[in-house]
Amino acid sequence: MTDIDEQPDLDAVEPVDGRAARRQRNIDAVLDVVLEMFAEDAMFPTMEQAASRSGLSLRSLYRYFADPGELLEAVITRSDQVGSELLRIHAIGQGPLEDRIDRLVTVRLDLHEELGPVFRATVANEAKHERIREERTKNRDAMRRQFELQFAPELDQLAASDRDAVVAAGDLLTQLESVGYLRRHRQLSVADVHATLAVGLRSLLS
Repeated sequence: MTDIDEQPDLDAVEPVDGRAARRQRNIDAVLDVVLEMFAEDAMFPTMEQAASRSGLSLRSLYRYFADPGELLEAVITRSDQVGSELLRIHAIGQGPLEDRIDRLVTVRLDLHEELGPVFRATVANEAKHERIREERTKNRDAMRRQFELQFAPELDQLAASDRDAVVAAGDLLTQLESVGYLRRHRQLSVADVHATLAVGLRSLLS
């Protein structure tokens, strides 16, 4: 049997356009494999595992990614593009309070259900990779800001100290860590988590 790392270097003979297309296919295949591993709670995939499961040679994989950290960053960056779409709230800050609560909770639950494994991998790897840590901080700040915009009518009626406390409590309640705790550790259904978060927000904001 031929060792996977002894495969011929097709980049040397393939036309430029073909090389670019094949390179992107290979990168996408590796990123998909790492996402599958995250879903299996394998939070620290090695380059060897990613190469083996994607069918690439280790040599080819290192041509695309310098180290495991760069591979993880690529997976998280691609997932962030999906997350940015899921995080959008139409007509943010507008409409009755109950409707705005429902929309924000729905968005956070959809985000967790779609990207929960990537989020858990981000948390697991942030201590070792500064850029992953920075990306997580950016995403958390964006969700906090979204909370403030969605409930600006209620927050603007509060004294500064009360506003800060409500924002802190609402932010804590609706970050993905809290959603993940209720879904995975308390094993609540999506509907039950929705109801739980809605009750908490209603108590804070009414």
